[in-house]
Amino acid sequence: MNRKNNLFEDLNIKKANEKFCAPLDIDIQAVKRNVNAKLDFAYKERKSVTMKSKRKIALIAIAATFVLGISVFAASGIVSNWFSSSSSAPDYNSLPTAQQVTKDIGYKPVLIDTFENGYAFKNGSIVNNNLTDENGGSVEKFKSVSFDYEKNGDIVIFAQDKFNSEAELQGNVAETVNGVDIYYYSFANKTVPGDYKLTDADKKAEENGELVFSYGSPEVKIQNVQSVTWVKDGIQYQLLQLDGKLSADELTKMAEEVLNK
Repeated sequence: MNRKNNLFEDLNIKKANEKFCAPLDIDIQAVKRNVNAKLDFAYKERKSVTMKSKRKIALIAIAATFVLGISVFAASGIVSNWFSSSSSAPDYNSLPTAQQVTKDIGYKPVLIDTFENGYAFKNGSIVNNNLTDENGGSVEKFKSVSFDYEKNGDIVIFAQDKFNSEAELQGNVAETVNGVDIYYYSFANKTVPGDYKLTDADKKAEENGELVFSYGSPEVKIQNVQSVTWVKDGIQYQLLQLDGKLSADELTKMAEEVLNK
């Protein structure tokens, strides 16, 4: 079973169809929205908003809502939603060529077969993204890729996104390589049922940034999410784990390997 299917199990989401996941599927894209907690589109009108993205899942039994806490700006108004969709079946079952990915998403990716620490390419997916304003109008559409690397059952997700915006990355600078800052960020993601009522402790934890809440799970579950993110030549790169085995230093070293490639 591929990693996207495993992520559904991890987040207690039951799928009704194995071939396609509707917009805002519960997979790594959901977690990425939480990791990329602040975006600055650098347009003239600068208004901040706490972004709430409702993940409407047509072919999945449960709909989920991720409260993201994203500040987004646009010339025509506030960008309020980031929709993502991808197939539940991998688009790449072996490491693709640069030419193939460039044809699929419009820009050249960084391709690694096996990292020095032993994490090897497992599969990858093409992701369709759409940023919309508060009226549902599209502000920007772009494609990206998400690759899964595995070692002894442990997964690292390597995502590559190119969009016409400037990301204000959250977290702390863990390392600087050739002038590029690598940001490390971690948080606890709490999945809860759709009708779950936040307790006072939950509200305080959310306000303090200790917990990020996602809705739609049949039971309450907390997962630890960690990532390293950097931007080079207009492309945002991210290595991410859910309840993974790697330390912050080990994940950062993988980022350094990518930057030195």
